Amino acid sequence: MRESSKVFDVETQCTTNLEVAPYIRRSKRFLRETVEAQKKLYKKWMKEKSTLRKVLRIPPAIRRQIQFQQLVELVDFVYLTKPFYRELYQNAGYEAGCLRTWSDFECLPIVSKEMMVEAEFDKQCMSTIKPEVLHSARTSGSSGLNLTIYQDSDSVYFRHVRYMRHCELLLGRQMKATDLRYGIYFVAERFTSLLGDYKYVTVSQDAPTKVVETHLRELKPALLLSLPSYLQRLASTGLNLESIGIEAIGTNSERSSLEERVNLSKKLGIPVLDEYSSEEMSLIAYECNCRQYHLVEDSGYFELINVGRDGYGKLVGTSFGNRAMPFVRYDQGDLVRFSSSENCTCGSTFRMIQSFRGREDEHLLDGFNNFVPADVILGLCDETLVDYKSNVLAYQIVQVAQDKAILYIKPIDPSKGLDNRCVKEFITRFSSLFHYVKMQISISVTDKLNTFLSGKRQLIRVEDFLKGKVL
Repeated sequence: MRESSKVFDVETQCTTNLEVAPYIRRSKRFLRETVEAQKKLYKKWMKEKSTLRKVLRIPPAIRRQIQFQQLVELVDFVYLTKPFYRELYQNAGYEAGCLRTWSDFECLPIVSKEMMVEAEFDKQCMSTIKPEVLHSARTSGSSGLNLTIYQDSDSVYFRHVRYMRHCELLLGRQMKATDLRYGIYFVAERFTSLLGDYKYVTVSQDAPTKVVETHLRELKPALLLSLPSYLQRLASTGLNLESIGIEAIGTNSERSSLEERVNLSKKLGIPVLDEYSSEEMSLIAYECNCRQYHLVEDSGYFELINVGRDGYGKLVGTSFGNRAMPFVRYDQGDLVRFSSSENCTCGSTFRMIQSFRGREDEHLLDGFNNFVPADVILGLCDETLVDYKSNVLAYQIVQVAQDKAILYIKPIDPSKGLDNRCVKEFITRFSSLFHYVKMQISISVTDKLNTFLSGKRQLIRVEDFLKGKVL
């Protein structure tokens, strides 16, 4: 730990050569990190890290009691301080102090991004927060609706100490103050260090793999955090990260399958584990070293609604950390199925997500009123296109008409072509997924795949057949 009047310049220290310099990300957030903020966060981490580790293993019944008490306090807080919730709850017959049972909580209205945008909830919250502690992030997601997420400093600290614990779970050990974390991402981390300890450097995902490989060898970080699509690029070079001294990799932001992460783990030589998060809820679930997704149950309370016979339901979340802009019974928009098991060999007692079906709107259309869910499509991709023998480095499936789709492929070796068993099997089996139309799929070779505006990869895409726009 370094006592100084200036924020420790991690970016400059980690600019070890001229080639990487243009790709080093520096924070462009409205509220910059300060020495005072780092001191407060460092103190919070040192005070709470032991409890944060222990809470992973507390008995479910005790945790549920703790969660309910948190919900009681939170619901009364939003009722008394946020007009958006007060109007909703009054219309539902709620009064302050009336939340006494889980059934009472489940009777509260579910809120959505559309409702918040219409009510201008973000502006409502912004007006009550002091500008000097106001942190914000813009989100639109697949809905296309823009909503600014506001946090105060307490919320930022709450989230960050849990993220530090998450990094420990990825590493499989307690973090040391000297551990360097290395991110390959769009934007820099909010905190690049804690007074020079627990450093985090971010490099652009546009950096050439050769530049990143050299940089990794020079810095020797303990933990790498990256988009799955960039990891695919790294893996294609034959680089073994274990030989550098990197211990684990965490992925986020882009959807990836278990099969993809297992294959990446084999190629890169170290564990590749995923996280499930959103701007609204922060970290929702993490993949443990036993390949199970655990809900982060001290960060929020998560429930399923409209559960079908197959066990899938819509994920609804309540965040415990953000009092500045609370999300209570918020429709996350994802379809998941919870595991019935309460035991995991990793030792965590946090509930588990058994499987994802993706967002409610993440699918391909099968006729007028039916669809093929993302997990079915990506499962087929795992069994065919992910195989190295397919010669597929990256792919994207775009439905361009009710009965037509295009498989865009970026080959590993363009000279080898795509006339192989894996690709042929994909073509044959893909059409059989559709029961209400005779689906035809063609292949298009490309050196660049379309992405979201943020730059994240988009594995499945549907065009609006009438307007020619992407859904």
